[in-house]
Amino acid sequence: MEALYVKYSQQLFRLGMSINGNRSLVKDCIHEVFFKIWQYRHTVKVSGNAKLYLFKCLSNKIHKEVGKDKKRYGHLNLMPQDQRFIVPDLENDTSPADDKKRKDLMEALSILSSRQHEVIHLLYYENHSYEDVAKIMGINVQSVYTLAWKAIANLKKRFTLVGLILLSLIS
Repeated sequence: MEALYVKYSQQLFRLGMSINGNRSLVKDCIHEVFFKIWQYRHTVKVSGNAKLYLFKCLSNKIHKEVGKDKKRYGHLNLMPQDQRFIVPDLENDTSPADDKKRKDLMEALSILSSRQHEVIHLLYYENHSYEDVAKIMGINVQSVYTLAWKAIANLKKRFTLVGLILLSLIS
């Protein structure tokens, strides 16, 4: 159990932060997932990939907790939009140009729904296959393709709009 925690805790944290930007919620959910697995270790059946199982458990746990919070506090906006998503480090170098790119990417990702962001994170940052993402998110493969396509289309639209604005300012 300790080896699984050491091996996957950082990846689980990045996934959790891509779903919900609340650090304490994500950490609590990760610990709860490992606690439940330990509690039910004699009856839990992990078929195949332990990483996929952990990702699916964490995704389900976070969505369940967020759903509970929405029911309790739905009328309040508890999470600022700019803290909703994180962008993993693209490189170790942090030049001003890289910082600008990271900021632009973070702003563009903020327009996506949490499910679209989760799909993008799993596909492009965690390098999962569409089939694995479908298992983790509990949806069919076609829905993963659709979510990814819509997310990429939204990002393209965002960057095209930014490009057009820049061109008009230059002219």
